[in-house]
Amino acid sequence: VKGQGIVLNEPSVVAIRQDRAGSPKSVAAVGHDAKQMLGRTPGNIAAIRPMKDGVIADFFVTEKMLQHFIKQVHSNSFMRPSPRVLVCVPVGATQVERRAIRESAQGAGAREVFLIEEPMAAAIGAGLPVSEATGSMVVDIGGGTTEVAVISLNGVVYSSSVRIGGDRFDEAIINYVRRNYGSL
Repeated sequence: VKGQGIVLNEPSVVAIRQDRAGSPKSVAAVGHDAKQMLGRTPGNIAAIRPMKDGVIADFFVTEKMLQHFIKQVHSNSFMRPSPRVLVCVPVGATQVERRAIRESAQGAGAREVFLIEEPMAAAIGAGLPVSEATGSMVVDIGGGTTEVAVISLNGVVYSSSVRIGGDRFDEAIINYVRRNYGSL
């Protein structure tokens, strides 16, 4: 939304309800509400992360999540929103993964979809001089990937990506506390 800065800051988590076997799936919660349900849902509801290791793991659920986020951002809009969407992708994402991300955003209602590599987006957001002939190193620790990149002259000069991120860190901390203190 032009001129408003960050208008949505939600985790990529969706709670899916399926009342009976063979019945259609429905979205029970998205974002923070769904994240609160992780590990605490009854048998007919599953809280899942449709984006795994920085790429789409469940196309249908990702599309529903994006639809929800678009509606949430444009809740006061009179007409059906058809936004231009910028999506950050891991540097190591394949063309197939990039196409899946683009198609998912278009299926959710995006008019145009632009892809930008995560370290470049982080550098721009941090106000680094990305267009100058000086190198800037960026370490981007996301939920599913950690990326290190050197950026100069509006491009990524060098990058390395591992499919381990904050979600794994959280998991390791929880397992440590459970193992050593028997709680959590």
